[in-house]
Amino acid sequence: MSISIGALGMSTYNRLSGIESGLDTESLIKGLTSAEENRVIKAAREKQLLSWKREFYSEIIQKLNSFNSKYLTAGSNALEGMFSKYTAHNTGSQYVTVSPGTNASQSSIVIRDIVSLATASRLESANPVSKPTAITVDLEKTGELSGKSMNISLDGNQKTITFSAGAYSTVDDVRQELQVQLDNAFGAGRISVGVTEDGSALALNSPGNTIVLGKSDDTENDASTILGFTDGESNIIKLSDKISELSLKISPGSSGTFKINGVEFSFGATTTLRDIMSTINSSNAGVTMSYSSLTDSFTMTSKNTGTGNQISIEDVSGTFMESVFGAGMFTDGTNAEIRINTNPASSDPEALTYTTVVKSSNTFEIDGITYSLIGKADGTADENIRINVSYDADSVASSIKQFVADYNDLLKSITDKLSETTYKDFPPLTDEQRKELGETQAALYDQKAKSGLLRNDSYLSSIATSLRNAMNAQIAELSDNSIGIGTTLADIGVTTGLYSEKGQLKIDETRLRKALSEKPGQIVKLFTQKSSVSYSPYVTDETLRAKRGKESGLMYRISDIIQGNIRTTTGSLTKLVGNSENNYSSIYALKLRELDKKIALFQERLKEKQNYYWIKFSKMESSLSSLNKQSAYLFQLSTSQ
Repeated sequence: MSISIGALGMSTYNRLSGIESGLDTESLIKGLTSAEENRVIKAAREKQLLSWKREFYSEIIQKLNSFNSKYLTAGSNALEGMFSKYTAHNTGSQYVTVSPGTNASQSSIVIRDIVSLATASRLESANPVSKPTAITVDLEKTGELSGKSMNISLDGNQKTITFSAGAYSTVDDVRQELQVQLDNAFGAGRISVGVTEDGSALALNSPGNTIVLGKSDDTENDASTILGFTDGESNIIKLSDKISELSLKISPGSSGTFKINGVEFSFGATTTLRDIMSTINSSNAGVTMSYSSLTDSFTMTSKNTGTGNQISIEDVSGTFMESVFGAGMFTDGTNAEIRINTNPASSDPEALTYTTVVKSSNTFEIDGITYSLIGKADGTADENIRINVSYDADSVASSIKQFVADYNDLLKSITDKLSETTYKDFPPLTDEQRKELGETQAALYDQKAKSGLLRNDSYLSSIATSLRNAMNAQIAELSDNSIGIGTTLADIGVTTGLYSEKGQLKIDETRLRKALSEKPGQIVKLFTQKSSVSYSPYVTDETLRAKRGKESGLMYRISDIIQGNIRTTTGSLTKLVGNSENNYSSIYALKLRELDKKIALFQERLKEKQNYYWIKFSKMESSLSSLNKQSAYLFQLSTSQ
């Protein structure tokens, strides 16, 4: 914010500045109105200081909010996950992955056998669905077939087929010749040539491969004048094909409606196969539909694994389901089944008793550990997997070290403001002063002018003291407030430094890791224990407030302190300077509006006083001008006689 004095030169009065008198009128008026001008400057400086303080408070609010978002707003499960971590050693990672959760514990597990994996129910096309690539034979013209040619492509490899000289009196004659030519071009058995049931056409098949028919580049000897086929005709359907263009053995019709597991779908002539499948797959029918060009068949798979997930299909109008599945081949899903011992008393798998666990999914949880089955041994062989779950002290130590670093950074941002040097001889600059200093010097000046504005501030002092007290106090048992858990930060090697370090925490990693190995459960409570008293900013009963403070783990203690300062309507700092939601009604917002009114009033008074003196001096100049003119006139008369 700039401190602008305003007022000078704002009158509409015709000002005369020392023309006759030789006086520096502007300087004289500035001196005569200095009291009013100083009131404007004082109020403007007060506003600038208040604005700077509001910015600093807002920065602290942002830091508190960031810390709160990182550690305290994700919920108790996320907090426990930070400090309750386990790792698993798994001898059968090729068969199962293991992920210990926050509710896990140190344990040994033996999976003797993965009997079966969970699979999904499947519905598959009963037979290949596409029409074979057909070539009609005009027997009246087969005598002209010698020397004629056509292009045939197999999986993108195009060959030109030229019919040998000879007599072609029957469809089978043409078939035999074409088969020989195709075997020579692509290899024996790659494409088989058959005759349709009515005997009028040839049918080309190559399971899993794409055949494309094309006219010869030699138009004079093009075989398509005798053999009937469409240029570009293929034996494999494409997902981009429209329903009206699909080359299926059974026509689905130009439009229709069908149901899958009771969910209805509709299609029209311009609907593509990809559109239909995408609609099905994103619906709540609970299935995924796919097409394989290798088998030329469709598959519908249940989204849920396990037995009992039936897939029902029905054509309401049209024949789309019949076209792509025919009678259909349904295979029921299977359940995952393992034989497991979660508390082995012996290292000999033969000496253990196993529990058979049956799950509908390959991913499931037992005693806080998530298992994901990814395979099994061949045949009936046992996998004999041994899993050892241990406390992950390294990860927890890293979490605590990061927490301490972030806490120290937060506390330092507050204590630095509380101990900043105050430079009383550096009040905020006016516009004129800022212009005289220049941008670089003005910036250096502002640093000193801003320094120390929150020195020994009561709000920040309260936050810093509360944080230090929260970090040092023992956590009480929920069952009896007089009995401590016996674990504080100091007990795990996290201590406060020297007095001059203003509450910064230090970590003795050796003690920390020792504590983590000996009492991990107590350390989790130290940070994440929830009090039996719920948090509320409106609780006035000091007994309840004290009870919550004693019982709460460190994270919740800090959360209470932060919430007490940054909550939208009840936070001490937000009531003082506001935030994005209630900035207008904050204490500082009201003060700044009052200062704006005060500055406007002082500027108006300054302008009135300046105008008053300008009028006086202008009248004097006008009178002197008249007097000087009269004197000159009289002098002129006296010299002319």
